[in-house]
Amino acid sequence: MTQKFKKVSLGNKLAFACGDIFGGGSFNIINFLFVPFLTLVVGIPMIYVTPILLFTKIWDGLIDPFIGMVTDGKRPGKFGKRRYFMLVAAPLVWIGLVMLFFPWNMVTNSVFWKCVFVVLMYVLYATAQSFVLIPYYSHASEMTGDFSERNKVNAVRLAFSIMSSLVCVVVPGMIASPSISASNNDNGMCYLVMAGIFGGVFTLSILVTALFSKEQIVTPAVQNKFSFAEFVRPLKVKTYRQYLGMQMCASMGMAVMSSYFYTYCDFFIRRDTNFLALSTGSGRAFAVATIAAAMMFVAQIIALPIYLHIIKKRGKRFAYIFGATLWIVVALVLFLMPAEPIGSAVVGSNGLVATTQGVPDWAIVVFGLSLGIGIGGTVFVPHSSFGDVCDVGELQFGKRTEGAFSGLTNFLNTTAQAIGLSIPSAIIGTAGYVETKYVSLEQYQAYLDGTSDIVADLGLALGDFKATVYENSVQLVPMLQHDGAQLAIRIAFTLLPIAIMVVGIVVASKYKLTATLQQQIVQTNALDHNSDLYKQQQQDLLGKL
Repeated sequence: MTQKFKKVSLGNKLAFACGDIFGGGSFNIINFLFVPFLTLVVGIPMIYVTPILLFTKIWDGLIDPFIGMVTDGKRPGKFGKRRYFMLVAAPLVWIGLVMLFFPWNMVTNSVFWKCVFVVLMYVLYATAQSFVLIPYYSHASEMTGDFSERNKVNAVRLAFSIMSSLVCVVVPGMIASPSISASNNDNGMCYLVMAGIFGGVFTLSILVTALFSKEQIVTPAVQNKFSFAEFVRPLKVKTYRQYLGMQMCASMGMAVMSSYFYTYCDFFIRRDTNFLALSTGSGRAFAVATIAAAMMFVAQIIALPIYLHIIKKRGKRFAYIFGATLWIVVALVLFLMPAEPIGSAVVGSNGLVATTQGVPDWAIVVFGLSLGIGIGGTVFVPHSSFGDVCDVGELQFGKRTEGAFSGLTNFLNTTAQAIGLSIPSAIIGTAGYVETKYVSLEQYQAYLDGTSDIVADLGLALGDFKATVYENSVQLVPMLQHDGAQLAIRIAFTLLPIAIMVVGIVVASKYKLTATLQQQIVQTNALDHNSDLYKQQQQDLLGKL
């Protein structure tokens, strides 16, 4: 007997999609701003960013399977199996985000203690985040079992995610930028204000989903004792492994690209403009990097109906490969683009910085748009496939455990991101990237008097820093990076994502789950699992995958 699912109402789609305002927006705030915040505000060396990201991301991944099992084991109630946890964890998201962007440079000049405080706060935030997102991802597969409706639900969700990402690429940076600008010596407090504002927005968006979205698939509690065998059990599903590979490659490439996008623009493609803006106190105005980053997410929204059409005509495998190939082409062009020549930036009569040479602004914006279209396919396909993969898991195991699949997915995904993010920070840090320095007034005076070894102590000449004097210390913000660090930034920003996308294409080429197969799987799952018909169809369908 075929299981029928109702059409998901627009209100229900919107209520569900609100949850990814947090999912998409928070990731981009952290991806685009966290590394610059640590290195250019708090003053943590780039080489130390590697273990910080590695440890905290692995922690994030380790707790996810337990959270998935907990949500699977809850009996459905007024807020379902998943939304209850989102409701409880929502306020913790606000607290965690605020503490994540606390300017510890105002507390201590010790790099060791700064690292300790950052790790502890990241653990707090990651735990709160997981108690929201693991149930949310599981809730996605329970909204409906219809292939077409599921794609539409996830398209609306992804549109909300991308729009939130767009806002969170532009607005948080505008609020926080005075922290590293010569025009406002706030010593990092603007980051704290930014985190407070957006933490509140994210908390409200999570509460909307928890209170107002409704699932159609309601399953009984599944009690499983934790064991390693049970933890990795979803990996027995071949379709899940393929989905996981596509998801990991897309999110890892996106994390690497977004984390070092502003670093690439400020210290390479617009290096002279950045130097002049900081050294003259004219500020960064509305830098082309911000416009290009925003267009990257506008392009992903525009690309959604395109990819829905491609999926309908050619399938999800083709859509993913198309997006990944475009990403590779654009990244290769970005690697080959020349740096802005020294002396190409000028300050106009209005005090804003303009470039007279180098890559034109319009070209950088076009590359941002093109990159966004490519990223759109690699991100949307895994987003829209999780529920389909859970259907295959139910077919193979005879029971539905979205929490287990979601927990393992997030664990492997965050671990892959941790490894991916640790590689570029290690490359750039080893190449001699110079972070913001905090020195005492006495040390600074020694630099001015020429009685201190400036190169050995700072990594750059004193004139290459923007100096801001506070009551008890001096903040030295680097206005440029030497050639070795610039090359390392280019390699990390472009060549590493290219390698990741090549792996994604290879994995996607093996993905066989089509719309027809998915509907047959849903119909088979609705049969009596002890019947001969179910066992025969189960065997036939698994053989096709």
